Amino acid sequence: MGKVVALFVNTLKNGGAERVTSNLSLNLSNDYNKKLILYNKDQIDYPYDGDIIDLNIDQSNPVKITVNNIFLKTYRFLKVMLKLKKVKKEHNISTTISFLNNPNILNLFSKYDDKTIISVRNYNSKLLSGFDGKIYSVLIKLFYNRADLVVAVSEGVKRDLIDNFKINPDKIKVIYNPYEISKIQEMMNESIEVEYRDLFNSPVIINVARLVEQKGQKNLIKAFSQVKKEIVNAKLVILGKGELEDDLRTMAKEYKLENDIFFIGFQKNPFKFIKKSSVFVLSSYNEGFPNTLVEAMSCGTPVISTDCKSGPREILAPDTDINFETKSIEYSRYGILTPVCNINNSNNLTKNEYMLSESITRILKDNELNKKYGALAKKRAYDFDIENIIPLWEQNL
Repeated sequence: MGKVVALFVNTLKNGGAERVTSNLSLNLSNDYNKKLILYNKDQIDYPYDGDIIDLNIDQSNPVKITVNNIFLKTYRFLKVMLKLKKVKKEHNISTTISFLNNPNILNLFSKYDDKTIISVRNYNSKLLSGFDGKIYSVLIKLFYNRADLVVAVSEGVKRDLIDNFKINPDKIKVIYNPYEISKIQEMMNESIEVEYRDLFNSPVIINVARLVEQKGQKNLIKAFSQVKKEIVNAKLVILGKGELEDDLRTMAKEYKLENDIFFIGFQKNPFKFIKKSSVFVLSSYNEGFPNTLVEAMSCGTPVISTDCKSGPREILAPDTDINFETKSIEYSRYGILTPVCNINNSNNLTKNEYMLSESITRILKDNELNKKYGALAKKRAYDFDIENIIPLWEQNL
């Protein structure tokens, strides 16, 4: 067995970084001896290849960093760091690839004789907030330059690291997320459960994301309320779990849409739902490189996305300036971009929410536009096929 390569992430459940970790483990050459280092292995949603190393870290009640608990958090961090360093030594790990901020910091602090590669998956200057976010911002500025390689998932994330965190551009390489297009297209043809089949006799708008503020589902529900005024049989399907589920269900009732909005939870195979939907909508305030957008495109489903930082513009309008942010509906090369919405607790729709609803309504009514963007989406998705992406990783291991 050859070089020992470790993939270090919190868990293998319900998340974009987790799905990418799964894909890398399954598709990196078998010449590598693959180890997957997890905080906890109790719940695994995604398939993997390699040996699991469980750090046995309890994540059942995650606590944000505050002034009062910072010393306790530091103690726990150092304890895990020493455990990770011991793992690297015992397993003779030559390269450790980490995903997300906390594992990235731990990877850097636990460096032994291994090459440290950190994967930065978010536009952190927009995502990190509060005391907890300020701590991570400082840590990124102080320590990310210590990595042997910083992998950014988009050109936008790279630009953010350079401009806002002073990371050495020579250390950064952009590698887009890999997708098993053939596997997605195989799974999308699986049968949908009987209880959901009749739902897809109507025009369906689908959103696949964690149910958190960042993903903008509140704005999507408000936009959907306007769509319903013109397309009375339209339905909204939301796949995912998260802290806002109760709030979103309550909101659906307030708009009298509880019979038209369906919360289906996390699905190991979201593609069979996406394939039968009329349009996929990404309503996020910020992203790094949105996995679900490319996955929806792989299914041949037309897509609408907010023009958030970062990723959507690079995916849907690759010939344009990544720093540009649209203020109107943009019918771009591979999909539709709309202005980013804001957190808005009013029942009245904002201008940007109206534009989101307008773009949804048009693609549901215009069959030619729908078919055109479905075909273009599928064509573009192949640019991110895992066969094109894996060699970029392997040449850096």
